[in-house]
Amino acid sequence: MFNQVEKALGGVDIFVTNARPDLPGFYHRPLEITLEQWHMALDSQAQAFLLGAQESARVMPDRGRIIAITYTPGGRTGSWQPWVAMGAAKAALESLVRYFAVALAPRGITVNGISPGGVFGPPNVVEGGVLRVLPQEIQEAIRAWHEGGWTPMGRLGTPEDIGNAVMLLCMDEASFITGQILHVDGGGSLMDTVLPLDIQRG
Repeated sequence: MFNQVEKALGGVDIFVTNARPDLPGFYHRPLEITLEQWHMALDSQAQAFLLGAQESARVMPDRGRIIAITYTPGGRTGSWQPWVAMGAAKAALESLVRYFAVALAPRGITVNGISPGGVFGPPNVVEGGVLRVLPQEIQEAIRAWHEGGWTPMGRLGTPEDIGNAVMLLCMDEASFITGQILHVDGGGSLMDTVLPLDIQRG
């Protein structure tokens, strides 16, 4: 793919990685997951980013941009049990962001990650993201949680919110930001689930 891009366009200025396998391919609890399902998650995140960053850097001019779409809570917590493989994969992906940021800094190439909160796109599987393929009752619970105050901005994110964050990191003015994970979640990552919501909302 990168050889074709190089041949047709001469290179690539911005590389954004945002891949995932279908939910049934990895969505299993720690004591039930198979090695094949584990590799499905790891290969689609950490390995795909490793190879993509290597190849894009090869055909990228200095001061280019590499951005990974991640999901930080999945790699930091252990409560969403069927997310174990993807959580581990996202944690590895975020680690690679930091390593590549250091490796490519001498060329002025920045490497960052964007961690969305709950994001609902249009109501179809192709554009709606991973949340759209979860069972309907889980989708409704996630929506109620975010809109009920656990996201300070009172709503779920949209694909446009994430696209806007990518655009910000690609601006010339962001040339000194590298190795960071930008949370685009309406403040959801700031909330403490141990404390009652009414205390946190003042």
